[in-house]
Amino acid sequence: MESDELIVIVCPSCSQKYRVPESRIGQRAMCKKCGQRFRIAMEAPIDEDTLFGWVMEGDPGSQSVAGSTAIFDSPVSDAQETRTPAPEPPMNKAPAQAGKADAASSVAAAGPRIHFDRIDEIGAYFEFPAERLTEADLRNSFPQRCACCLTRKHLLVHLLIWGDKLPGKDALKLRDAEVKSVRSLSSLMSVYAESWFEKLDPVSMLPPPFSLPFPYFVCRECGSVGAVTCHILDHDGREFCQIALSNLSLAAEFYRNNGGRGTPAYNRLVEAAREQKDNQWSSLPFAVRAKISHWFALQNGETFKGYFADADFSRSEAGAAGLVLTDRRMVYKKYTAIREYDLASGGAVDIETGPSAAMVEITQTDQRTAVLAATPIVAQTLAQSLNALRLPWAIRTVKPRAK
Repeated sequence: MESDELIVIVCPSCSQKYRVPESRIGQRAMCKKCGQRFRIAMEAPIDEDTLFGWVMEGDPGSQSVAGSTAIFDSPVSDAQETRTPAPEPPMNKAPAQAGKADAASSVAAAGPRIHFDRIDEIGAYFEFPAERLTEADLRNSFPQRCACCLTRKHLLVHLLIWGDKLPGKDALKLRDAEVKSVRSLSSLMSVYAESWFEKLDPVSMLPPPFSLPFPYFVCRECGSVGAVTCHILDHDGREFCQIALSNLSLAAEFYRNNGGRGTPAYNRLVEAAREQKDNQWSSLPFAVRAKISHWFALQNGETFKGYFADADFSRSEAGAAGLVLTDRRMVYKKYTAIREYDLASGGAVDIETGPSAAMVEITQTDQRTAVLAATPIVAQTLAQSLNALRLPWAIRTVKPRAK
């Protein structure tokens, strides 16, 4: 029997999104998130802007769009029925991106100015002729979001480094150049406003046009390694630039900014981004996953919940140490020590938070204690993730130790 086509519906109370078979229209349902009872109705088609907004918003409700459809667990009487409103309009663009949106619209009329090549375990790949690096609109087309977590806050400006064009004597400087930020975006904009891009210096180690600044952004909580990679390719004697983005939501917006909106490739990127959003493991940059895989492997039936980097290690070493949380256990790695904590057995997490740093101490009966150096945001996110599992763990905030 052929499966029904899936449609997207929205809870009228909390805006949780679900994908359900079209044959469910007219049936009664109860939202898994808030308990609201309603009848599934045929709504106006949800346009690509709305779907794209759900991918980019990062709200908990959007995470169910490509996930559970099991909302039909309770009968609903006609008296309890609530009319479902039409989906809300897509998220507004940030003011700093408005000009890019207009430019993308004009480019779209002539077709995308970059070529979407493929998606693999590293991310989404794009190509364009190297001579197009002289186009400022192309080089200023990266979304003003963290290339890892998509936040718009506390962004640091990084520049693409075309390592294939580095002179031999400078090749060893590639990693340092990749992880080094130019300046915070907010400080640049406070001085130069919207002309900040024009004030960026070229990359002195590279020959033109590869020296022209091509900025992307990483927040101060994330590492840049593996989030954005670039290479120079040779196609029949002509040089092409290749850019790979590990975060597929960012890749979809980048392609959209370069005229890809409405194309089959763009629709594929949006769908792949929705799927990645529900897979925390694949959302990590490939380089980080590769390092974590040296000391952690998912067990059968286990769900990855998050990776929390150790602040005692540089951002370029993300994945080499830290804490992995799944729905069954925590696995801790630091230097030669690897410790595992069974979540069902219970334990305690004590968090000592200061203005810019935090210490997370994990204790469990008959296990050695683990201490994770973290930022306050990482510590808070770990506590929230662990609490959400509703397992017998005590999450405690402790006062900073006297020095």
